[in-house]
Amino acid sequence: MSNVRWCRWGWPQWIVFGCLFTGCIAPPLYSYLVYENPTSFVRLEVSPWVDPDLPQTWNAHPATLSRRQMIEALRGLRVREHRSGPIRWFLGLADQEPAFREEEIEVLAPGLLEGLGLAVPQELVTFYVSHPVNATKREVTSGGVYVKDGHLYVIMSNHRTNYEVPPAGLIYDRRYPLFSLAPLGVDLLYESEDAVLPHEQRFWDAILGDERSNEIVLDLSRLSMMKM
Repeated sequence: MSNVRWCRWGWPQWIVFGCLFTGCIAPPLYSYLVYENPTSFVRLEVSPWVDPDLPQTWNAHPATLSRRQMIEALRGLRVREHRSGPIRWFLGLADQEPAFREEEIEVLAPGLLEGLGLAVPQELVTFYVSHPVNATKREVTSGGVYVKDGHLYVIMSNHRTNYEVPPAGLIYDRRYPLFSLAPLGVDLLYESEDAVLPHEQRFWDAILGDERSNEIVLDLSRLSMMKM
């Protein structure tokens, strides 16, 4: 069923191009809506890095994760205020805090599991959660997940980012969950370093602390062995 859905995805692209010339409202830029309520959603979108002609760039989808693995992944994610080298030398590292609230995990986990099971190799699963700040502003957390080579990749594009809802026009925060509404002010971490795939850090980034970490790679086999 998911292969049929992928083959049909091409027609909205032509509508988008047509709308650029006719001035009509563009259709949604996603391939399948998994879950939605007034303040959150989970959906499938085309992976920006995937080349349809190069299988080595494809994700390992559809992917089956247990509920336990997904809960562990979301509950173990941490964020820490990003501090550059000089600030970190004087103030030290900021404290870590959970990336998601417990009620957010309860909303997102089932949709993310379903989305990974429905996705084709050319797609990833995106997520969005918001909380109202006042009548015209909301706090947005959004990003995406995908599976490749036995690892769960988590992208955090926005975390508790304040977004001023425009009086008219496109509402970008819901339309583009992978788009950072402002420079990400936190680094994405995990409570257990044993479950994280290490990445190579450039020398000057390590010294100056200029590298911002908005993506983390988790070993699914390690998540299976962890206690909840």
